[in-house]
Amino acid sequence: MKWFRREKRAAEDEQWERIRAEVRTAKQSRFEQTATQRQVVDAVSQILFRADPVGINFETNTDEYDAEAETIVIGLPNAQGADDVKALTHETFVQWFDARTAGPVEQYAAVAAEIWNLWRRHTGVPGLTGQ
Repeated sequence: MKWFRREKRAAEDEQWERIRAEVRTAKQSRFEQTATQRQVVDAVSQILFRADPVGINFETNTDEYDAEAETIVIGLPNAQGADDVKALTHETFVQWFDARTAGPVEQYAAVAAEIWNLWRRHTGVPGLTGQ
């Protein structure tokens, strides 16, 4: 019976190594896509940390929302307004967590308006904020 446990353990180890490799690759890809916008990523991460939409702010884990911020910043060039950012932000949290943890899209309105205003300032787009 020991041989079976060893084979099972080896298969589990191999599976975890594949998962770790996928996570490293995805992290590197997000970083590369946002390399020229790290200040925006940091600012979005801070906005998310303050708003704490999924309740993971324990005051010392200030980088907790970095991956979500990177994902949002990657999608921001396609946004046409705060409503698009609200959908993008909600979809990001559904992707990273799940629909139940992310909660309703409406709870992202305030954070989306703040991110949209930040993005408009960053890109130098004039006009009404929050539109």
